[in-house]
Amino acid sequence: MATGVATGVAMLTAGQCLAQPAAASGPGGVVLSADWPPPVPALRTSTCAGPLQGSGRTYDVGPGKAYAELTDVPWLSLGPGDVVNIHYRPQPYRTKIGLRAQGRADAPVILNGVTDAQCRRPEISGESAVTAKDVARAGFFSKEHSEFLGTIFLYRGPQDRYGHRPQHIVIQNLKITGARSPNRYTAQDGSSGRYSTGAAGIYAIVVEHLTIDNCEVTGNGNGIFVNSRSSDEASAHITVRRSRVHQNGNPGSYLEHNLYVQAARTLYEGNFIGQLVPGALGSSLKDRASGTVVRYNHIVAAARALDLVEIEDGVQQVSQDPLYDHAWVYGNLIVDDWNNPGTSSVKLIHWGGDNSPDAFRQGTLYFYNNTVILDVEQRKQFWYVTLFDMPTPKQTALVRGNIIVNRSTAELRLGTDDGTVELAGTNWISSGWVPRGPDSPVSLRRSGPLLLGRDAGLGPDGRPRPGSPVLDRASALPPGLRVGVAAENLAVRHEYAPDVGLVERRRHGQGYDLGAFELR
Repeated sequence: MATGVATGVAMLTAGQCLAQPAAASGPGGVVLSADWPPPVPALRTSTCAGPLQGSGRTYDVGPGKAYAELTDVPWLSLGPGDVVNIHYRPQPYRTKIGLRAQGRADAPVILNGVTDAQCRRPEISGESAVTAKDVARAGFFSKEHSEFLGTIFLYRGPQDRYGHRPQHIVIQNLKITGARSPNRYTAQDGSSGRYSTGAAGIYAIVVEHLTIDNCEVTGNGNGIFVNSRSSDEASAHITVRRSRVHQNGNPGSYLEHNLYVQAARTLYEGNFIGQLVPGALGSSLKDRASGTVVRYNHIVAAARALDLVEIEDGVQQVSQDPLYDHAWVYGNLIVDDWNNPGTSSVKLIHWGGDNSPDAFRQGTLYFYNNTVILDVEQRKQFWYVTLFDMPTPKQTALVRGNIIVNRSTAELRLGTDDGTVELAGTNWISSGWVPRGPDSPVSLRRSGPLLLGRDAGLGPDGRPRPGSPVLDRASALPPGLRVGVAAENLAVRHEYAPDVGLVERRRHGQGYDLGAFELR
């Protein structure tokens, strides 16, 4: 286990970053957590971060350190407990990195940014980047298939056995940018290459137990891309935590997103997930996974705020996970503001599938204790906005404990296309909503109280003010309790904080408040 060196700033040890629940074998030999999701880890009091000392080897990179540049680090030799401390400097590190390392749960491989006194993260840029020396010597990249795909690239090396995959890797406290077309890089053979439109700041062909914590990922084609492209190369246990992922994508294209993840078991918590670059048509978060958990984030809608759909290519390690047909979205602030410069949403949350009906996720999206704020300009082509978009009758959105505020004159529709929206427990919704659009087969069920009004009594940050009708109206018990699910970790006990990502949610009345935040 890596431990923190005393630096006078708040930070996490590697063990705190990667505390792992008990595990059980899943389809195809992938080992899945027996209780999902894991608990929220120890909270941070600052985004500042100091160096770590690895239980394996420690590499310090930066001004006055043993390694001046990231190109000199032996990336392909990293093993359990190894730490690469990347120290802040004003100019970016321009290096293309290859990772094939296999850490352990108790000894992960860590790429650790060491911030300056103002908590500025070291920057790794793919623009004009040079391939790391050992990566180039080994011929790690395929010029035809992979070299143009990203700045930090995770896959097996050319000498690794088939089936080798990076495991237990933490990337933290870094800014990662520049992997986008038409930016160029120096390839491993010394030639000049250009990134593809689908390049990502972090690009994984296959990986297990990847944690991205306290990073800013911006200015790429895809921000973070994790693939599961076959049953032999399926990714699992991907966590994105306390990070800022925004302003990625390509103008005119709907294929690139801030986050695009295909894996068994995905967790997104404590993040700011913003819009894409102006003109880009992708989603804020696109997830083709099983057991998806999206909790305690601030999400600004792009073409979709959340796009939670089916795994591609029938990857059994994902599609046969018992939690494949279910997702949990709770404690989030979700904003759809058409005054923003980027593309905003008409259909905020897509649940179930988009391409392959045989693989659609045919279960329940548990949507609770979220605050949704719609500031939608009514236009000739779009006079409405829809909360849930489901493709068939086999999808359900169970909606409980939420605040849904429509600040515009556009019509608010709860559902479109198909599926069932169940209003369970207590929800507050702006007056004037309708269940569905004309000729839509969406089914609406009501099994709990519904509060209506023009003013939910929220402040500019979405937090309820004294006297708000949403105070003390939420249930303390989480929905969606199934075999293999950790009930205590689905209860709403934290909330998003813009400075440190996650803070404890403290009850101030007889019960918890509706929505993502408690009265202070």
